[in-house]
Amino acid sequence: MRTANSLKNISISLGSQIIIVILGFISRKVFLDNLGAEYLGINGLLTNVLAMLALVESGIGTSIVYNLYKPLAENNKPKIIAFVQLYKKAYAILAVIIFILSISIYPLLDNLLKGESISYFTIVYFIFVGKNMITYFNAHKVSLIYADQKGYVLARVNILFQILTLLSRIGILVLTKDYVIYLLVELIVFIVQNIFNGLIVNKRYNYIKTKKTYLIDREEKEKLIKNVKALFLHNIGSYCVLGTDNILISTFAGIVTVGLYSNYSMIIGQIGSLISPLLGGVGASVGNLIATESDQKKYSIFKVIYLLNFWIYSICFVVLYNLLEPFINWWLGGGYLLDRLTFLVIMVNFYIMGLRSSISTFKIKAGIFVQDKYIPLIEAAVNLGTAIILVQYFGLAGIFIGTTISTLVTFWYAPRLVYEQIFQMPVWDYFKKYILYGILTIVACAVTTYICSFLSNENGILSLIGIGMICVIIPNILFTLFFYKTEEFKYLMNFFMKGIKKVNALFRSTAAKLKSQYGIGH
Repeated sequence: MRTANSLKNISISLGSQIIIVILGFISRKVFLDNLGAEYLGINGLLTNVLAMLALVESGIGTSIVYNLYKPLAENNKPKIIAFVQLYKKAYAILAVIIFILSISIYPLLDNLLKGESISYFTIVYFIFVGKNMITYFNAHKVSLIYADQKGYVLARVNILFQILTLLSRIGILVLTKDYVIYLLVELIVFIVQNIFNGLIVNKRYNYIKTKKTYLIDREEKEKLIKNVKALFLHNIGSYCVLGTDNILISTFAGIVTVGLYSNYSMIIGQIGSLISPLLGGVGASVGNLIATESDQKKYSIFKVIYLLNFWIYSICFVVLYNLLEPFINWWLGGGYLLDRLTFLVIMVNFYIMGLRSSISTFKIKAGIFVQDKYIPLIEAAVNLGTAIILVQYFGLAGIFIGTTISTLVTFWYAPRLVYEQIFQMPVWDYFKKYILYGILTIVACAVTTYICSFLSNENGILSLIGIGMICVIIPNILFTLFFYKTEEFKYLMNFFMKGIKKVNALFRSTAAKLKSQYGIGH
């Protein structure tokens, strides 16, 4: 069942994300052509500011979702209802608190804008606030279906709404060039999307609609409170490391530079959205795995996910290293590139953060929150301190070097906890593989870049396609030759062969239905 759910999560999410990525690039191009980099910078800045307010959430959702894995596996409906009801109450209160905080920080935003004049900025800001709050009113339902490994059910609906949102954005910008109308239409579609998602969860889990109040026991409540406190510290640390870039850039380099960086972050984010179904589809089953399987089984699956994690991020690193800047030149035209040092540091951070995905998934799904609650604060202090110092010497690149340093200083602690508490074994194997994977990535990138150097340097679409194909083919060949005898590789091949068979069976079934109903194929 875990394998079937993983395959569904991967196939549906991946297919939908490909469509979203294509429309996203078109939408960004239209946005820049009609509004310019300044408004793009505002988008990035407000997203970071409101992410800061989301710290109030304190990890309540993550902690409750972790507690849902076992009752869902056991079909313990009273306990499921108790956590869902608690989640609903908590988030209703949080929505009010966040709205009050949003009003409170509004007067301070002028300091970040550095005198830039943005039309109807008050309306723009509170549209962002409204969209931010809406997610809290439906979060308890959405989290339930994801904890139950049925995220693919919502993916089918979300893809339609995301396509509608992107098409609406493009249409509004072309017809009106009005940023406020652009945001209002996006908000309306988002509200309708959340209503639909709620109805779907209500239908699938109709027992949660009961008016009877269910309570979790005292021991579970104490554990939940302890986890929430720890996650609050984790969230603060994560925000300071990953969520303050646009604020620092706006402060030291200006709002237009935020817009330039947002093109890089968008492309990397779109790559991440394609990666997420592959790793997230498997990761969705990890909570159930940890709750039901032996230590040996957990470790064997972790090694598979770790290899998959490395394989995917290494290929993405090679692709981005060779294609990201040529693609921006082709996509948006000249004048939208950052300096070379900044680009290189951004790429290093992408890879280091990406290679942490597998260990982070197991840590979160196992509910390991308290043991390293102060590590993110150390990481945040190192990140902000070094960034503020290094920006004086290296400019924009200094901000991202701060992220690199803080990550390397603290990244060892999470693997140690996971290996000791989940697998009951020493952590050295993780670090040996980490070093091996890093070396293989460097070798694959060097070989691929050398081969790509023989192609034309023109930024035409055919040149980009050719480079892209080389960047995918060469690393895959090298990694296959290196790993083909390992158990992890054999497991992955078997997993994806099952996926291909299921997709083929689905196509055959659909074709048979069309043939019988409409005579197609006669």
